[in-house]
Amino acid sequence: MSRRARCALVLAGAAMLAATALGAQQPQRPAARPAPGRQAAPSRDTTRADSGVAYMREVFSYQGGTRDPFQTLITSSEVRPTIEDLRLVSVVYDARYGNSVAVVREEGNPRPHRLRRGNQIGRLRVIQIRQHAVVFQVEEFGFERQEVLSLSRPEANQP
Repeated sequence: MSRRARCALVLAGAAMLAATALGAQQPQRPAARPAPGRQAAPSRDTTRADSGVAYMREVFSYQGGTRDPFQTLITSSEVRPTIEDLRLVSVVYDARYGNSVAVVREEGNPRPHRLRRGNQIGRLRVIQIRQHAVVFQVEEFGFERQEVLSLSRPEANQP
């Protein structure tokens, strides 16, 4: 299709839209004045009663899949695990080369997490692995703090 034909089609479409818009707007005529001595009959407003306008709205529902982007994270379970939900099971400490590994279990999750320095679980980042403890950096609401998770030592002589 040539450029001239496309321009003609575009102009024809614009003219049709303009004609439709002008046809939809009916100019209001001034009310006819009754002859002197006669009273005018009350006029009826037909535009409001007969319009029948229906409003349609789009509704979104988030089911399955990813998290609802408008739901607050404070009450959501996705901010888990917290430091209170973790238990340090074992530490393989390498002082010479820095290849230490810490094994951590999350409450309610049977699968252990094997962590190295720099790894992240939720909002917790491992910044240091010591011989009997792991130091986490916790990021909450734009603030950072450090928490230490230590190995729990069983009591030797329990009655």
